[in-house]
Amino acid sequence: MRIGRNFTNLLETMYLTDEEKKALKEGKLSVPDMDAKVQIKSKRNIRFQIEIAKEIGIDHVELDGGIPNPFLSMTDEEIEDAKKASEEYGISLSLHLPYTFVSESIVSFQKEEREIAVNLLKRYIDFAEKLGCISVNLHPGRVPFYQAEGRYLEIVKEGIKESLTELGNYSKEKGIKFHLENNTYFDNIFKEVDEIVGLLIELRKNGIEIYFCFDIGHYFTRGSFGLDIPNPPEDIFLKIPDELLYEVHLNDYIVEKKKFHPPLHYQQGPLKKENLKNLARYFKEKGVELVVVETAVRDVDELLNSKKLLLDESKFLKEIFA
Repeated sequence: MRIGRNFTNLLETMYLTDEEKKALKEGKLSVPDMDAKVQIKSKRNIRFQIEIAKEIGIDHVELDGGIPNPFLSMTDEEIEDAKKASEEYGISLSLHLPYTFVSESIVSFQKEEREIAVNLLKRYIDFAEKLGCISVNLHPGRVPFYQAEGRYLEIVKEGIKESLTELGNYSKEKGIKFHLENNTYFDNIFKEVDEIVGLLIELRKNGIEIYFCFDIGHYFTRGSFGLDIPNPPEDIFLKIPDELLYEVHLNDYIVEKKKFHPPLHYQQGPLKKENLKNLARYFKEKGVELVVVETAVRDVDELLNSKKLLLDESKFLKEIFA
């Protein structure tokens, strides 16, 4: 079982000048403005992500394809350098496909819109193939709240099956494992474990090999809508059939603050150390091959000291997964 990481925003301050870091600390540069300023540069430097992964003792990097990203404009030389770094350091790669704007339309009621989304995502799968990625992962889209019921939902389910059939087959042809991830409860479709499991089992009966990238932090967002979180919280993972598992995401969620992806070693959400130990055991027993940690922070001091945070969290997780 490989332990990896999507660095989200944790490397961004490393691309700021000393003057910009000072402005961030003094509140003259906001965190969203920093994101907009450097995230393309941060995502583009795949070699640096691989070097940091090696330094903190993990063996996989999931590239963040959230919009904006630079991946479709990267040159063959850049891609070859990143692939070479992956091989040099023994760090495997995967790609989190885009999941906002055009990519959301994989569930559109309009066939023409779905085709545009699918064709765009195929270009990202082509990029993943050139890079040597072992897997890709996709969110299941969103629909307007006023169309998230009744007959509309039936149309959505038929539409996403068509999109996933095409994408799943395309990814398999490239030798890449294709994953579908559960939405958060702030989205309005495909947020329940049973929904994703049922959809993927139906597709597999038709020969479409798609895996379930279960995101437990996304599942915990149900607490912000007055819904129960299981006790113990990690037991929800047992509902997923083993054959649907390859890659999973590991992150937490603080219900009271509606705070996504807090550092796991802080133990501020439902996942305390003992829960994580149980979850690690479940992963091994059910044959999970890849665990991708998705910590992100918005606190300025944490961002400016992100290397220490990464080292501390990695040490904490090594003890658990040992």
